[in-house]
Amino acid sequence: MDKNFKPKIKYLHIYRKAIVVVIILAIIAGGIYGGKELSWKEIAADEVAVIVNNLTGGIKLVNRAGAVLYYPFIQDIYILDKREQILKMTSAEIDEKHPQGNPLIVKSIDGGDVVLDLQIQYRLNPDYAVHIVQNTGVGDIYKTKWLFDYSRTICYYCYGELTLGEFPISSERDVKAQKALEETNKALESHGFYITSINLTDYRYYREYAEKIQERRLADKEVEEQKTRASAARENQRKVVMEETKKLEVEVARFRGECDKRIMDARGSAEAKKQDAEAYLIRAKYDADAEYERLAKEAGAVLATVRTDAEGFRLLRNALEGDGGRNLVRLEYAKRLKQAIIRSTPIIRQGVETPQSIQRFKYIEDAPKIDYMFPEPPDAALVSPLKPGPDKSP
Repeated sequence: MDKNFKPKIKYLHIYRKAIVVVIILAIIAGGIYGGKELSWKEIAADEVAVIVNNLTGGIKLVNRAGAVLYYPFIQDIYILDKREQILKMTSAEIDEKHPQGNPLIVKSIDGGDVVLDLQIQYRLNPDYAVHIVQNTGVGDIYKTKWLFDYSRTICYYCYGELTLGEFPISSERDVKAQKALEETNKALESHGFYITSINLTDYRYYREYAEKIQERRLADKEVEEQKTRASAARENQRKVVMEETKKLEVEVARFRGECDKRIMDARGSAEAKKQDAEAYLIRAKYDADAEYERLAKEAGAVLATVRTDAEGFRLLRNALEGDGGRNLVRLEYAKRLKQAIIRSTPIIRQGVETPQSIQRFKYIEDAPKIDYMFPEPPDAALVSPLKPGPDKSP
C-alpha cells in the first residue's frame, strides 16, 4: 500500500490558475461577441416595457419614452400598450371562433332575450405591467383572461335586472351601465386594469318580442299623448285659475278699498257727530244753567209773591178771627136764606107730633153757623178768610 499522501500532480496550483484565466478569457470573448449582437427598441410615450433577464430571472420595468438596449439572447423585452383601448362585443366582431359575431345575449328579469352590442373602453395601469406579465403572460392574453370574462359576466347580470319595457329608457340603461362599471373596476383593480366607460351601442329583441314591444310602444305613445293633452288641460286650468284668482284678488282689493273708505267716512262722520254732540252738550249745559238761573229767579219771585200773599192771608185771617168775621158769615147766610124758596106740607097728629115746618125752622135757627161749601180746616190758625172761625159767643 502506497502511503505517500503527496499529490500525484505536482503543479496543481498552476492548473487552477490556468483554468481561471481561461474562464476570464471566455467571459471577455462572450462580452465582445454580445456587444456585437447588442440590440435596442424604441418605447413610445403610450407604451410600457418589461425586460426579463433569462440568466438571473430579474424583471425590469421601463415606463418612459425612448430607446431601450438589451441582449437578444440573454434578455427578453415585452411591450404593453397603456393607451385607452376598446374591447368590442358586437355582432360585427366575426372571427373563426364567433362566425355570427360576439354580442352579449342577456336574459331580462321578465324572461325576455335581448341582444346587446357593447363597447368597453379600458386602459392598463403601467405600474402593474410586471404583475401582468408574471401572472397573465405576454401578448394580448390578458384581454381574454381578465377584461373579456369579467366585463361580460358583470354586464350580463347588471343589464339582466332590466325588463323588456325598460330597455328603451336611456336613463335606466345608464344606471345599469354605471353599476356594471363600478363592479368591473372593483374586480379588475387588483389586476392592473381600469374601465373608463361601458357603452351600449345597440340592443335588439327577437321578432316576437319586437312586435309586442312595438305594440307597447304605440300604446305608450298614445298614453304619452293623452298625458300631454291632460298636461295641457291642467296648464289651461291652472291659467284659468290664475286669471280668476287675479280677478278675485282685484275685486277683493277693490272691496277692501271701498270698505276702508267707508270705515274712514264712518269714522269721520262719527268724529263730526261726536264733536257736534260735544258742542251740543256744552251748549245744552250752558242753556240748562241759564234756564236754571231763570227758573231759580222765577221761583224766588213766585216764592216771594206767595209769601207775601200768605202773609196777607194770615193778617186777613187774624182780622177775621173776631166778631167781624162771624157777622160777615151771618150776613152771608141771611143773603142765602133771603133768596131761598121754602115749600112744606105740614102733617100733624094731634097731641103727638109737632108740625114739620115749625120743627124745621126751629132746627135751622138752632143749627151751628157753618159753611157747608167751605168746611173749616182742622187747624183754626190756617183758616181761610172766607171761612168763618169757631163761634165763641155764649
